[in-house]
Amino acid sequence: MNQIIRVREFDEFKSIEKGLSDFLKNNSHNSVFSTWEWLSNWWKHFGEGKKLIILIIEDKNKILALAPFMYSKHSLYGLGNLKKISFVGTPETDYNDFIMKERKEKYFELFFDHLNEHYKWDYFQLKDIPETTTSIDLLRNSLKKRFPYYSERVTTLCPYLPLSDSMEDFMKRLGKNMRRNLRRNSRKLSENYRIKLKRYDEIGSVKETMEIFFNLVQKRWEAKAILGDFRELKTTYRDFYLDIARNFAKKGWLGLYFLTANDEPIAGILSFEYRQKIYTYLPGLDPEYSPYSIGNLMHMYLIERCIQKGLKEYDLMRGDVQHKNKFGTINRKNFDLCFTQKGLNLHFRIYDWLMREEFFVKLSTKAGLHLTLKN
Repeated sequence: MNQIIRVREFDEFKSIEKGLSDFLKNNSHNSVFSTWEWLSNWWKHFGEGKKLIILIIEDKNKILALAPFMYSKHSLYGLGNLKKISFVGTPETDYNDFIMKERKEKYFELFFDHLNEHYKWDYFQLKDIPETTTSIDLLRNSLKKRFPYYSERVTTLCPYLPLSDSMEDFMKRLGKNMRRNLRRNSRKLSENYRIKLKRYDEIGSVKETMEIFFNLVQKRWEAKAILGDFRELKTTYRDFYLDIARNFAKKGWLGLYFLTANDEPIAGILSFEYRQKIYTYLPGLDPEYSPYSIGNLMHMYLIERCIQKGLKEYDLMRGDVQHKNKFGTINRKNFDLCFTQKGLNLHFRIYDWLMREEFFVKLSTKAGLHLTLKN
């Protein structure tokens, strides 16, 4: 018989590491952001002021489904407090999802029945659910049956590239102008510098190379007159990504790469390599080299490395879709599903409308400056 286990404390969360990791080994549908390493590190650094609600459906001590939720209170624009449930990892996580071996509508029913019975909540926001998840239609059906006000919208497009068998094939897929510009800038850069693409362990330790990466990201942001999250005084983001890098490096998932000129890193990408796919999470670059379009060159050299390694997909993820589409990418949608309890329709509709408006999203501290900086 199915039963629901609640994980409410961080120590309990630590205890499910092996169970969740074993469960994901046989679950090909979820991304690197569903791993215990990502979720637990996010909670460790950003969970203050929130309550952990990880729901696990088990049968005979075997995990069948897991919902990584959190509970928080939001006050926005004089509307009072809204008690909100959302995915652990929001907004730093590009792809959120339920973790299930088999996609069954009854699992969603069990999750929502449990939440209604044990928690008082006003507003549910399931943000950045990828259209590729096999649970999206079942989730929609379950929500529409149960909740009086249901809202759905596309929050962002996420470009990706199916990788070719050779770099030559990849270059043929590019537009004529893009192909010419990449080759010209690569040639000009190579005429002035000794150019190499290096993985982090070809340069130094994880800590040393992450510091180099933080500096490159800060230079990129400051060139746009943005303060950025990796300043010395802004330790939370630095500590989070450093912990992610250390944990992912142990698993062989850390794809931290640098483009070097005469052995000096001039551009970098923090990426994650998981199940024959690379997630290019966050770039950094030295604006001094911007005349060479080193951001594009960084992608070109990294794509070549991924093809050599036999990876199947290059995911450019959220943000700056127009720029990324120059590589001949295909766009996938991320959905934001929102719903509320009976009796809160008007209150929720106002809040939901505000959260759709770009001006208010930028004002809201909960929207997170970091999302803007990833673009």
